[in-house]
Amino acid sequence: MTTAISKTPDAYLQRLDDLLNQIDQWSSAKGLNTQRYRVNLNEEAYGSYPAQGLRLSTAEGDPLGTIIPVGASIIGAKGRVDFEGTIDQAILVDWDVGGPLFETSVRAGNDVRATRQPIYRGVDEAGWYWVESRQLSRAHKLDERLFFDLLLMVSDYDLRG
Repeated sequence: MTTAISKTPDAYLQRLDDLLNQIDQWSSAKGLNTQRYRVNLNEEAYGSYPAQGLRLSTAEGDPLGTIIPVGASIIGAKGRVDFEGTIDQAILVDWDVGGPLFETSVRAGNDVRATRQPIYRGVDEAGWYWVESRQLSRAHKLDERLFFDLLLMVSDYDLRG
């Protein structure tokens, strides 16, 4: 995973927009309402810049949760959003293939031995991930099923089926 920071958050904003579009599609197909909203992020690497979040509600207008953009300059990730519901929160991070790595090097004289070990299992492709367990080093790529599992977790609203 590269740690170089771009001069602009444009790549993050595009991936964020793609994520919100996908969540909007999944939600609409299940009869949920979604509404985009604007937020201003302020990061040391980029300064202040506008981003969009997404509010989710039932067809009757009862609030369920909010996708809140956090930023592009996240240690070990290309970006982060928080999924806040009425009872809990889930953190989603944007990773390259393999996710964050634990890197070590040991020098003995002129001999250098370096190792790179993924921190989380299951990061087989680039995308948005939810970390199920830090203790077990398990991460899951966000898909429709996981999204509705997370909706149940953060809001106690069950649309799975």
